[in-house]
Amino acid sequence: MPTSIRSTFFVFLLASASILATPIQPKPSTLATELYGLSSHQVMNIANGAAKFQPSITMTRVAISTGTATPCSPEVQALASGINSNIADQRKEQAAVKAVGKVLQESPLNSSMFDAAKSSLLKFVKKGIAIRENNQKIAPTGNAAIPGLATVATAQQEEFNLTMSLTACDVAGSNATVVKLKKDFAGGIVQNMKNLASATKNCKMPSPTA
Repeated sequence: MPTSIRSTFFVFLLASASILATPIQPKPSTLATELYGLSSHQVMNIANGAAKFQPSITMTRVAISTGTATPCSPEVQALASGINSNIADQRKEQAAVKAVGKVLQESPLNSSMFDAAKSSLLKFVKKGIAIRENNQKIAPTGNAAIPGLATVATAQQEEFNLTMSLTACDVAGSNATVVKLKKDFAGGIVQNMKNLASATKNCKMPSPTA
C-alpha cells in the first residue's frame, strides 16, 4: 500500500476511534423535569398512566374543606354545648372519686376527710344529673343523641346510688365501689362523646372563637 494511502487510512482510524470513545450524552428526561415539584397526588396520576396531569384547581379542592354541610341550628348548638358541659363535669367526678380513694387508703381513716370527699363527689354527680336532664329537655325532636342521653341517665342513677353507698364503716366495700365508679365515669365520658357526635352528625358546628 502506498505511503500516502496508509497515512490517510491511519488518520481515518484515529478519527473513528475518537468518535467511538466519546460518550453519548443522554437526553434529559422530560418526565423527571416535569415531576420535580409536583404533589405526590400528581406523581401517582402519572405513575398510574394518567394521560394528563390533574388540574391544579382540583388539588386545591382536596386540601380545602368543602364547607357544604348545613350549619347546626341554634337548638343543636345548645345541645352540643350541654353535652360538653356534662363531659366537663364527668372529669370533675373522676378527680373527686380519686380523692375519695386516697382518703380510704389512710390508716387510721379520717372520717371527717372521708365525709368531705364524699360530699364533693356527690355534688358533681348531682350536677351531672341536672345537666343531662336539661340536655334531654332541649334536645330537638328526632335528634340522634336522644337514645344516648337515655343511656347516660341510666348510668347516672347507678353512679348516684354507688356514691350514696360509700361509707367509712366499710373500707373494703367502699374501695370496691371507688373502683366501680372510676370505670363508670370513664365509660360515661365515652358515651357522651358519642352523644356529641350523634347530636351534630347532620350539620356543621361553627368554628370555636379565639
